[in-house]
Amino acid sequence: MFIASRDNAAGVPEPPGDFKSNYRHLKQIINAALKDGTSLEALHLIPKDPNGETPRKLAKKDLIKLLHILRRIRSRYQRLLQPPVPRRLEKDILAKTPEERLPWEQEALDKQEQWRRDVAAVRAQVQEELNLHLKGEFFREP
Repeated sequence: MFIASRDNAAGVPEPPGDFKSNYRHLKQIINAALKDGTSLEALHLIPKDPNGETPRKLAKKDLIKLLHILRRIRSRYQRLLQPPVPRRLEKDILAKTPEERLPWEQEALDKQEQWRRDVAAVRAQVQEELNLHLKGEFFREP
C-alpha cells in the first residue's frame, strides 16, 4: 500500500489492486516525477517510522564484536548443522511405503526426526542468546 502525492499523480489512474498493475502504476508515478524534476522523497511512497525514532547504528567495533559472537555460536553448534541423513537419501526413503522400508531406513528416518527436534530446540536457545547480546551489549541507550 502506498500513498501518492496528489499533484504528481495527476493523470495517472488509481491502482486496481493486483501486483503487476500496482507495479505499473507506481512506475508511472515515479517516471512522471522524474520527468517533472520532482524528488522521489516528495512522493511519500515509503512510509516514515511512526515513532519518529531514527534507527541506531552499530559502530565498526560493535560489528566485529557481533561477528565474533556469531562465530562462537556457530562453532558451538557446528555438529548440529549437518543432518545425519542426506536429503536425497531421506527423500528416497520417504518415497517408499512404510511396509517396503528396510529396518535401517526406518532408523535413519528416526535419527532425522530427532535431529530436527534438536535443531528446533537449539534454534530457540540461539535466538534467545543473540537477543540477550543485542539488547545488553549493542543497543543500549546512549
